Amino acid sequence: MTYDDSRSTASRPAAHSPITARQEEWEARYSGVDRLWSGHANDWLPELAADWPAGTALDIGCGEGADVLWLAEHGWWATGLDLAPTAVERLNAEAGRRGVAERVRARVHDVTADTLPEGPFDLVTSFYMHGGPEPGAINLPALLRDAAARVAPGGRLVAAVHCVNPPWHRHHAHTYTPDDLIEGLGDAVDGWTIEASEERWREAAGPDGEAGRRSDALICLRRPETA
Repeated sequence: MTYDDSRSTASRPAAHSPITARQEEWEARYSGVDRLWSGHANDWLPELAADWPAGTALDIGCGEGADVLWLAEHGWWATGLDLAPTAVERLNAEAGRRGVAERVRARVHDVTADTLPEGPFDLVTSFYMHGGPEPGAINLPALLRDAAARVAPGGRLVAAVHCVNPPWHRHHAHTYTPDDLIEGLGDAVDGWTIEASEERWREAAGPDGEAGRRSDALICLRRPETA
C-alpha cells in the first residue's frame, strides 16, 4: 500500500485560495524558529495506540508532525493536515530522514475553509485544536463531528485539549471538559464506545520559570464494527 498523490510535496495554497489571518499568524510562528514544538508525540498517542493494530490515520492540526511520524514508525499510513506550509514542509523532510516517507502524506489545509479528506480512517486524532472567540475561529465540536464521520467501522476518534490553563495563560482559546467534548459530538457518535473520557492534571512551567499546573481533557471513542 502506498499513497499515490502528492504526499512528498508540501505545496502552498493555490494562488486563488485566500490566506487567512490565522494562517498568516501560524506560518509566522513556524517560520520564525527552527522548531516550534518538542518533536515528541503527544503523551496520549503512545499510551493509547501502542497496542492497536496499524491502519490508516488522519491527524488534524499536525504541526511539525511528531504524531504522524510516531504512527508511521509503528506501521500506520498517516495523513497530517496543518495550515502552515512551513510545518508541513518540516514533516515531509523528517519523514524522509526517518525512512517513512512512503507511509506519510502531509497537506497544507485550513479546517475552517477546507473539507476534511473523505477517508475512511482507522484512527482520527485532533490534539489541542481549541478555537476561540475571534471571527472565523475553529468550532471544535463541529470539527470533531466532521472528524467522526471519517472514522471507519471499528476505528477510533481521539482528541485532547486544555481543560484548565495555568495562571499565566492570557490567550482566549476555548477550554473544554471531557463531558463538553462528548456532548459536543452529540448524535455523531451514537452507539460508539467511550474508551476514555478523562481530565488529567500535570505540572507546568511558565515562560519565566514559574511553577503551575494545568489539566487536559482526553477522549477516545470507538465506532462499532457494524452499523
